[in-house]
Amino acid sequence: MRSVVLKSVGVAFAIACFFLAANGLAVAQPVAAGAADAAMPPLWTVERDGRTLYLFGSMHLLPPETQWQRDEITQARAASQVFVFEAPLDQDGLDMTRFVEKDGRLKDGRQLKDVVRAKLYAELEAAAWSVHCSPKMFETFRPWMAGVYLELCSYIKAGYSRYYGVDQVIEQDARKRGAALDYFETVEEQLSYFAALDRKTEIAYLSAVVRGVVEEPELPARLLSAWASGRTDVLEKLVDDGFKQVPALRWRLLVARNKKWVPRLREMLASDKTHFVTVGVGHLVGKDSVVAMLRAKGFKVIGP
Repeated sequence: MRSVVLKSVGVAFAIACFFLAANGLAVAQPVAAGAADAAMPPLWTVERDGRTLYLFGSMHLLPPETQWQRDEITQARAASQVFVFEAPLDQDGLDMTRFVEKDGRLKDGRQLKDVVRAKLYAELEAAAWSVHCSPKMFETFRPWMAGVYLELCSYIKAGYSRYYGVDQVIEQDARKRGAALDYFETVEEQLSYFAALDRKTEIAYLSAVVRGVVEEPELPARLLSAWASGRTDVLEKLVDDGFKQVPALRWRLLVARNKKWVPRLREMLASDKTHFVTVGVGHLVGKDSVVAMLRAKGFKVIGP
């Protein structure tokens, strides 16, 4: 099953988007009109002692025609004084560049074909060409970086762009309003989740992405449809299936981070300001989600 890391973890898509843009590839192609034109993505309201906090699950990349800013979301944003995200947008790309050069590339002159099986490398080359991405770009990447890059290429080919992603739109609007901004993590903290992966997990992730690009080219559309229709049950299944082959990655990128965020959310609810929290939708669905953890701790969470 195809990995869905890009739809649940901001760091992966941010790194890859920067390098795709640097190579002139981050241009969305037209996509067919569909249900996402008038999306109804899920929004949760958390209440405690008369205070309110909003949780909104992001799609980090979206087709340009997706209309997701319905009245309920607009009103929640208007009622909020602080906007919270996973990590700051790395506008100039300098943090990304330093990280990839230090921890995203192989060392000592080795190339990707030297550290993965010949069969997997051949499959990677074929998958890359199928999404209009030159395999030459992967030559010096660590396996995890190649997987992230390839997965993003498939979304770009399908007509998705970071410029229309939920995080991008909400943060830019909040800045224009002069609203306060806050973040769960620094860019460096996010990047470290991938840098610490062992080689076995890296290769398992790359292998899952390669197979998915070839066998499930419709996955971007399935994810968008589930998000746009507010089908949290379908989103949960897609996320669970996506991490099935790399359970260690699920723990590192989703569950462990959710556990760290819950105390921060409790602090936000104890403040005198209303917070609008936007994170990858994968963090808000399922038994190990932020929503489930808050409910287990007795918070009133209104939503799906």
